[in-house]
Amino acid sequence: MTKLTKKYVIGTHVMFFEIEMYKDFIDGLINLIDTVENKDNITIDLCFNMSEQIEKIDKNQIDEGQLLGAFYSGTKRLEGCGIKNIKTKVIGKDKFYFHADYRRDLNYNYCKKVDYVMWGETDSFFPKEAFEVIESLSQYTDEQNIHRYMLSFADRKMWDSSWDIMVHPKYENHIFVDDEDGHLNENQAKSPLSIEKMNEINAETEEFDFRYLNKPQLSGACLVLSSDLIKFGVNIPPCLLYNDDHGLSIMAQKLCGEDFIQFVCKNIMHVHARRHPQKRLYVLEEDNPHSFINQKNNRFKKFLELSKFNIKNLIKKPHDKFYEYEDYKKMLEKE
Repeated sequence: MTKLTKKYVIGTHVMFFEIEMYKDFIDGLINLIDTVENKDNITIDLCFNMSEQIEKIDKNQIDEGQLLGAFYSGTKRLEGCGIKNIKTKVIGKDKFYFHADYRRDLNYNYCKKVDYVMWGETDSFFPKEAFEVIESLSQYTDEQNIHRYMLSFADRKMWDSSWDIMVHPKYENHIFVDDEDGHLNENQAKSPLSIEKMNEINAETEEFDFRYLNKPQLSGACLVLSSDLIKFGVNIPPCLLYNDDHGLSIMAQKLCGEDFIQFVCKNIMHVHARRHPQKRLYVLEEDNPHSFINQKNNRFKKFLELSKFNIKNLIKKPHDKFYEYEDYKKMLEKE
């Protein structure tokens, strides 16, 4: 059992269409929390989003009461594991509030309350060893007077070779194939992997292998941020509608410059099943359980388009005016 010397929040935004996958996520949290002796040092913050501004709930398949019941059944399971500090909020159907908004608020609201902000994601599992890794790293960073940094856990094979520093040694020699069948290959990121298999692989590690980067290389799932980094001003900029991890990367590089530090625990991996078979269910007039972008509705595609414009606008000069939710609403009204 790990006795925590630091305080933590694990914050996760859950869309209504992720509710079936959310059950697996809760299993993953329990797998993580069971390793901790003093669970009072952990806060679980969960936001259940029932906004219908982009996707509509198919009420022929499920109703709002069933969705809420499934959400709160997850929090009860966490309570049964000894977690007392659970914060929840529910976003109503008429509100514009999404992933980037939640993570921005999470960072801001907790950076003065805890030592580390941990980004949960409904399609992901933190490694069982996560707290042991963070506590071990914090001993080193405290001794070295390093307080502003991020920590990533390894993943399976990701995209091109520029991501290899993030890849667990077991998966380095595999070739990533990003096609519609890629999610069936357990050797690469995006595909599901069981908690038991993740635990089995991580249990082989005898000593943590930490690497570091001086430029951000981020996947938002299971990312760990030191509170001092957020207090320094590194957060998701308010102009971001989507692409929260990309926006965080840009601001970290702008603010930290050459002093930016991202640690990677190379031999302890998390799971980020971006193509989980239950990732996108109960969306009206859509059959896209694996959440392929080209199969999402036109309202989402327009939302993504505006967010990508804002990302480019965050980087380039001269700057154009950022798009906001009001601009998106006006575009939808015209259509």
